[in-house]
Amino acid sequence: MHISVSGTSFWEHFFRSIGLAIASDISPHLRSWKPSVEKKKIVINRSIKLALARCSVHVLPVVVSTVILIVNTKQLFIGIDFNSQIKSVTVNLALLQAAAKLQELLIVASLATVVFQLLRHELIHGDGLPLGLLAAGFEFTKLSYFWSPEMLGSLKNTFGRPSKSRRIALIAFLVIAGALAALVGPSCAVLLIPRSQDWPAGGTVLYLNGTKGEIWPTKLEAKHLSTKDLCMSADATENGVCPSGGYYSLWAHYARVNPQTYQDVVPGYARLLSGNDYYWSLDSSPPVPIRSISLGILGNKDATFIQARYSVSIVLDRLMQEWWHLLRSKRAIKDDNVENRAAVAHLLSPMTYVQCSNVQNLSRSDQSVLLPIHGSSAAAAKLAMSSFDIEPSQHLRFSWVRLPEEANTVSTGAVFQSPWTRDNTSRIVVGCTVQARWVPAQIHTDAYSFWQGWYPKNISFEAAYPSTTHARLNGSSNEKNAIAVDEDWLATLTPAVGEGRPGYQDWQPTTIEGILSSTHLTEGLFVDDSRWPIDLWTDDRTKLLVSVIGSIFNDGLARIGIESAFEQTGSPTTWPTAGFVKADDFDSAILLGKNAVKRPVSGNVTELHVEFSISGLSYRLTIAQVLAMTVLLLHITIALIHTGWVLWKRESSGCWDSVIELIVLAQNSRPALTALADTAAGIKHSSTLAKQVAVRARRVSPEGILDHLEMVYEDEAVMKDSEMAHHQNNDNHSLHSEPRVSHPSTWPLRRQPTRTPSDRSLAHFSDADSILSTPLIGSARNDEVAQVEVGKAYG
Repeated sequence: MHISVSGTSFWEHFFRSIGLAIASDISPHLRSWKPSVEKKKIVINRSIKLALARCSVHVLPVVVSTVILIVNTKQLFIGIDFNSQIKSVTVNLALLQAAAKLQELLIVASLATVVFQLLRHELIHGDGLPLGLLAAGFEFTKLSYFWSPEMLGSLKNTFGRPSKSRRIALIAFLVIAGALAALVGPSCAVLLIPRSQDWPAGGTVLYLNGTKGEIWPTKLEAKHLSTKDLCMSADATENGVCPSGGYYSLWAHYARVNPQTYQDVVPGYARLLSGNDYYWSLDSSPPVPIRSISLGILGNKDATFIQARYSVSIVLDRLMQEWWHLLRSKRAIKDDNVENRAAVAHLLSPMTYVQCSNVQNLSRSDQSVLLPIHGSSAAAAKLAMSSFDIEPSQHLRFSWVRLPEEANTVSTGAVFQSPWTRDNTSRIVVGCTVQARWVPAQIHTDAYSFWQGWYPKNISFEAAYPSTTHARLNGSSNEKNAIAVDEDWLATLTPAVGEGRPGYQDWQPTTIEGILSSTHLTEGLFVDDSRWPIDLWTDDRTKLLVSVIGSIFNDGLARIGIESAFEQTGSPTTWPTAGFVKADDFDSAILLGKNAVKRPVSGNVTELHVEFSISGLSYRLTIAQVLAMTVLLLHITIALIHTGWVLWKRESSGCWDSVIELIVLAQNSRPALTALADTAAGIKHSSTLAKQVAVRARRVSPEGILDHLEMVYEDEAVMKDSEMAHHQNNDNHSLHSEPRVSHPSTWPLRRQPTRTPSDRSLAHFSDADSILSTPLIGSARNDEVAQVEVGKAYG
């Protein structure tokens, strides 16, 4: 008799494997306009072509994952927008989010194909599966499945079996597949959706002339200044190479102080940049072409200041100009597609800590003034009044004072004196100490100055701000040995204000006295003779005094060695910027982060590492990206191994990879009235889910051919076909006494086979009970049941 068999078209297998089985079903319906009749089907095909069709589900997710991995490994820079037809960044990001979700679905489908392959192999070729693993191909994507009764029952059935190792490997793979299914979604999103971040765009090493001790000295003396004569002249404040070169900018800044509250009036962008108001842009006199930033943290009577080194900033400015030109020309980076650009250099920067004592009202008879002990807000040391001018005066005065040798925790002392009272009996005096150190920091550009030019002026630290005991040049954190300064250097720092310059008055103030006068610091102290001036002095005035002292001192430190950044030819105000010797491969090396500058052939040099970056939407390798890439790589490995295994075996099958097909298989199988007794309304015990189930071929056709597939259970006894047509139950539990027709809908009404409690194997059932005497699973001698054959069609 001819048996009609369903075809095994390559495209039918291909469309089914990628989830488009409807495509292979529509065409014949359109041709005949009538539904097709189900035919017998080949369960296991032995064909490389069909095996390839089955593995096609891996192609798209593997290719997409490979592209994603390459893009993230190459660290692609996109910019402010995507340069696509869709201009909205939000819409583009949403589309990438949708693409990430689609890739997740593709990977899960790929994993499901592997899981079904393994489960199908155990059902057909192995000794079966625990009932709890039968639906693992649908459930492995749910994390709760791995601590469900189904998994617990499966584990119970695993140990003590001959195929224990293979079962453990199967469950382990299910756990891996479940973990991947849970992680591929976030991983695809992390790798597909670019973030707005800094993107490395090159770097090099700069060589500074001199040793570290010469570039960052621990003792400042005016005699070591190559510009000493210039910086001691009346025009010193007009030359940016002098310690007092920032005077005009500082004077203009403090002249905006509110005389009612004595608080700084800073630009609106200050808080945006630093997070606090004590932060402002500091211009410089020529020839310095850049700005710097004065940054401070104000306390009650103390403050910390940090500022970029001018000598490094100037050379870095020129290097950045070269780098930016090359980046635009060779990498096609556009100005309007970059959110920000930066050059970061790791170096030591000057940090100044200023602390002042409580205000004092001193008369002519007082012989000493209190100076704060560094690090203590309560303790103070006395300084003899002979160290500075104590004659009555009607204008404020400021003096740098020399401290005893044992006071080496600070760099210098300072004394502020207000104008004397009208009767010249007393005045307000505030004593302060200044500690300066070199601290590790980074200088870089900031977002605010981006469109105004290159200003490598900002400062950053690993912590919020360094402590005053931060590691110095020699690597120690000893509080002693602060940067020492002599009287001559302090004189160059605060020279007399030249006539006609801002802050000049008839009593010829120094630069710091001119700035303090512009703040109206002593205004209103002597308007009421009935009150002592000390009662009118507020903490805000002390804070302002601390601010002025720290800003001036730290700006002077930042200008140390600034002359080395210029070609000292002609007028100092027009000195050209010193260059650097480019390496032969400068154009490519600086963009690749290699050494693009030649090392000087003679003299001592100090290396300064410079890193360039641009910011915008980009793909970068971070810890999150590496972890996400590991997830995709693991899936790619599984997909490739599965493909290789299927092609080597040349066996493929597409049966029972949908819920409806499993239901139909169960419906066409004989009922397991023993193994699954009392389970029609549900399963409550994991021991039931531990029952072993397999798929076997049975003889049901008149020709006696083993061509019908059924689910069979290890602990289940199955009746012969001769007993299926009519069976009468003689016990009192029978529901019907008349014979029943052998039909699936009537199967539950037939009696269960009789067996003793000790009989646990199918081999113990007798022929008298009309039961097969050979186990259904694991037997090759059974005439009624056989394993599924390769290439054979079954119904």
